[in-house]
Amino acid sequence: MKHLHKILSVLLLWGVSLTGISPARASETTAADTVVTFRFLPGENMFTRAGNEAELERLYGLIDCHKAEITEGKIPVQVDGYCASLPTAKENLHTAFIRANRVKSELITRKGLKETDFVTANYARAYHNNKDIVVVTLRIPAKTVVEPQPAKEEVKQEEPAPQEVTVKKKEEPVAEKQPEANGNVERQPAPVAERLPSEPEQLYRFAVRTNVLYDAMLLPTLGVEWRVNRDLGVKLDGSLSWWGGEHGKVQKIWMLSPEVRWYLLHDKRFYAGVSGNYGEYNVYKYMLGGVLSKDTGYQGKCWNVGLTLGYQLYLSRTFSVDFNLGLGYTRSEYDSYGVTDGVRVYKERNNSKHFWGPTRAGISLVWTIGSK
Repeated sequence: MKHLHKILSVLLLWGVSLTGISPARASETTAADTVVTFRFLPGENMFTRAGNEAELERLYGLIDCHKAEITEGKIPVQVDGYCASLPTAKENLHTAFIRANRVKSELITRKGLKETDFVTANYARAYHNNKDIVVVTLRIPAKTVVEPQPAKEEVKQEEPAPQEVTVKKKEEPVAEKQPEANGNVERQPAPVAERLPSEPEQLYRFAVRTNVLYDAMLLPTLGVEWRVNRDLGVKLDGSLSWWGGEHGKVQKIWMLSPEVRWYLLHDKRFYAGVSGNYGEYNVYKYMLGGVLSKDTGYQGKCWNVGLTLGYQLYLSRTFSVDFNLGLGYTRSEYDSYGVTDGVRVYKERNNSKHFWGPTRAGISLVWTIGSK
């Protein structure tokens, strides 16, 4: 009986101590994915509001509500580009990259976000059967909710509570790793590196130009430029004038002018280059011949090589004005002559001159092809 009395006393004290416990149970903080989709027309890279107004306004509202968390890096803005409407995987991946940048530019311009606020990925495949789409995802963490429980209920659940905690701890890693597993499955069709750096787009592919400064001196000039990439361009100009007769006023010139350019700074308007010229000439009392001498003609060939500095002033998406000046070494080999009674009389033969100084000057009107 004494032992039974002691056991009942211990049980009574244990029950009283349990009735005094009233802990609070907090729900775990989870992340809710908010997904916004923007559709593009097949073969088009421009981001248009038509058809995307509702999604765009919804995204604007989400950014306004969570602007502080986004700028602090707590909520990254995930921008995923998908394209599967073009013939090759390379073209699809490049188009997805361009479209994702269009959407980012819209948010940077309209909502003041920065490049560091984004995480970008691009895929050469469809997204839920949508072949031309950009998906913006915001992982917005849910607020922690504290729910106090009555003491009686806690006493009843005291024994199952450890099991409930144990089950949650086992399920949490599975819930967290599930998106990573899905991501790996999605990326398996495209083994090539799909994530591209957020580089600015190339300004144009080709350009046709004319040097209006040479045109004004009756030396028509036409040139082309191939923009290898955003930083490098290769240009070739050709000039030809064929005025006058053999013994009267003469200006007969042909010239080729190659150049390699490196475009500088962020907006790629300034450039430096290596340039050269080669041509043959026969000028006498015509425009260029009149500048050199009033009663002496010159016939020969010349070449030069030097450095070029220039600046492009953009007028529109397809037109710009190019200002440039070249400095370097020039060598000319020529014969000088005069004309007496309609007969050419040579004054000097096999002369040559060379000097360091200006090698070219240009004010060119440029028409770009393939502008973006």
